[in-house]
Amino acid sequence: MRVMHAAEVVRRRLQAQHLRGRRLEHPAEVVSALLAVQGQELPVARWSLGRRLADATDADVRRALDDGEVLRTHALRPTWHLLAREDLRWVLALTSPRVLRACAPAFRRTGLDDETLARTDVLVARVVERLSAKAHPTRTEVGAALAAEGFEAGPETVGFAMMHAELGGLVVSGRARGTLHTYAPADERAPAGLDLAGDEALVELVRRFLAGHGPAAVRDVAWWATLTLTQVRRALAALGDAVERVEVDGHELWWVPSDDELAAPSSDRPRVDVLQVYDEVFGSFPTTRSLADPAGLGAARPTDYASLHVVLVDEQLTAWWQRRVERGVVEARVHPLRALSSAERAAVLAEFEAYGRFADQEVAVTLP
Repeated sequence: MRVMHAAEVVRRRLQAQHLRGRRLEHPAEVVSALLAVQGQELPVARWSLGRRLADATDADVRRALDDGEVLRTHALRPTWHLLAREDLRWVLALTSPRVLRACAPAFRRTGLDDETLARTDVLVARVVERLSAKAHPTRTEVGAALAAEGFEAGPETVGFAMMHAELGGLVVSGRARGTLHTYAPADERAPAGLDLAGDEALVELVRRFLAGHGPAAVRDVAWWATLTLTQVRRALAALGDAVERVEVDGHELWWVPSDDELAAPSSDRPRVDVLQVYDEVFGSFPTTRSLADPAGLGAARPTDYASLHVVLVDEQLTAWWQRRVERGVVEARVHPLRALSSAERAAVLAEFEAYGRFADQEVAVTLP
């Protein structure tokens, strides 16, 4: 087992995720390379794709979502993810049983027992298919249609019913209505896909995760896809020489070796990454996230954690940032975790300018 330094691990993760080295050409290519991208805060999730593209705008990513080349749905964990069309069905078949078990208490709390969920699945599939003949419906429109069918419920209960139908592969994201998420029949948006099942699907998921994220610990992989540690270890054993084990700071990590030469750290100017807090390079490693924050700076954060995003400087967590849109202007408030040099401040501002060009919006940055 070879030994790898923490800084190299983080650089390899950045390169595996196309934040270093070769950029990709299409939003669906990014999602496929990473297998899935966490996407509950959609505006910054779109930036997660754009940041990895050679030349793209927010409009390009929106188009890929509207066209169904990239789909947004609940998968892998009890949250939203972006997946490529061809990966939707086999990923759901592998991961949704355990995700559904994790969601069971929330379902019961909102009155959705197994019998009720079986009924709402049928109703949701039927009303989404009927409404989609005119336009992909919003959640509010689906809720009204469900009430007309005899299932009257509040927004939270309707949301969980929709989530259950998504995890069952019945519905998925449709064409956006302005800023509103819509739903469409999964058979319409993803009529086919990769033919993977059972252990073959398990091995492919672990391989794709390590190739698009690694090096990673077994617990990182298990958490990311709601798998058991036993499942992950079984997949690693099946992969054999296709994966390599490394040790860093007492962690045992696995990765898929690449022929690409590792990009050297910049020596002439700081390298800044302005990312969403759920970005795969930061949010996918609950066990080993500290490798990007060896000084433990991330513990110092404003109380409103849900609104915080990430700034890396030379591959290390260096600041949080908050995003708010007022009258068409993106207000970005940066919370440095240490003093920034003048060169680092300039690089942070330049990265926010790049975000503004991608989003085609003015970005007003507050940087103390």
